[in-house]
Amino acid sequence: MSSFSELLKEYRQQRGLSQGQLARAARLSRVYIYHLETGQRVHPSVHTVRALVRALELHGEERRRLYQAFTALTGTLLDEDQNDITLLNLNELASLLVTNTMYPAHGLDRLWYITAWNEAARQLFELTDQQLSSHTAHLLIFLFDPTIRTRFRAWEPVARRLVSDFKYNTQRVTYLPRYRELWRELRQLPDFRRIANSSEPTSAPAPSFAFQLRHSRLGWLTLRTAVTTFSGTPDYAIVSYVPGDQPTLRLYQQHGWQRP
Repeated sequence: MSSFSELLKEYRQQRGLSQGQLARAARLSRVYIYHLETGQRVHPSVHTVRALVRALELHGEERRRLYQAFTALTGTLLDEDQNDITLLNLNELASLLVTNTMYPAHGLDRLWYITAWNEAARQLFELTDQQLSSHTAHLLIFLFDPTIRTRFRAWEPVARRLVSDFKYNTQRVTYLPRYRELWRELRQLPDFRRIANSSEPTSAPAPSFAFQLRHSRLGWLTLRTAVTTFSGTPDYAIVSYVPGDQPTLRLYQQHGWQRP
């Protein structure tokens, strides 16, 4: 059986990652990764090994082998099934919170794929069954949809803001194959390519911003975003769209998206 340090180095190299890239993805220091791979750290914590598993996206036999090597190194037994249940419950919890939120809301994973919509969000953005049929829909793909983008007043500033935020929020996971596939898909959109080439993240994005959206029955709405994240994990977030001015608040109340 390979040692923990050997397996960690093997899996890192298989994914084409440097020690620094793995450290950023796992929120550890590069020196710490170096010490793990050279056997200078012999008592990594459970939290550390699970962070490495998430960063390397280990599943099945690969994860089982790393857990076994961790147990052989530290004497600590890791419950693989419990780890799976924890991750699954977070996803289910995000979907439940989205579904039971009165405000229009949807869930996002760490790559901004939309994991759940509630009925209020569907009505607000006037989305069709066809648009909602796929669970692999991406927030930026919706934003750059030719039909949806015409509903925004000053669409380009909103698009630039979200592209910049996306680049900032995903800068630790650019090594993931799913990220690379998504980036190739997004860059096939001419306007995305143009905006992405000139929208660089300079600092952590503000937690909320306002924009205006035209609804076919309700007219112009001023909306503000509100983002909720789970403590201790960046994998799931909930984005709610709340009223940004008094007229929109009254329309929300009339439409049942806000208690009077």
